[in-house]
Amino acid sequence: MASDNEIAVRRFYQALTTGDPALVDEALAAGWETFPALRTGSGPEGWKGTIAHLRGAFSDLTTEIEDVVESGDRVAVRAVTRAKHTGELLGVEGAGDEVEFRSADFHQMVDGRIVRTWHLEDYFGIARQIGLEFTRGA
Repeated sequence: MASDNEIAVRRFYQALTTGDPALVDEALAAGWETFPALRTGSGPEGWKGTIAHLRGAFSDLTTEIEDVVESGDRVAVRAVTRAKHTGELLGVEGAGDEVEFRSADFHQMVDGRIVRTWHLEDYFGIARQIGLEFTRGA
């Protein structure tokens, strides 16, 4: 049986897949912080903004949790997100190409809600999959 902490963490990712903002409110504490900071703002409203942005750039977006490890007030998650790049992302218009990217997160919990998240995502892999080219400067 899943703990209250694991249930909250699963809602965090389910909100990304479904776009349901109520799940964000169930998962995150009002003063939630994330590292690195989101460009869409802080707290639950910032995560809702990020979800809207990603769901605008990617259709058929799903996030699958591959591992959950819980220890004390921390929950670690390894996940994979799959989608079609159909909107603008990083200045690149979507062409309907399939993308897949992985992430690892460490969530700090208080009273069954996420209060802090440390996030690591394969941004370079995303950029390459959507067609960004990297060259060395002169």
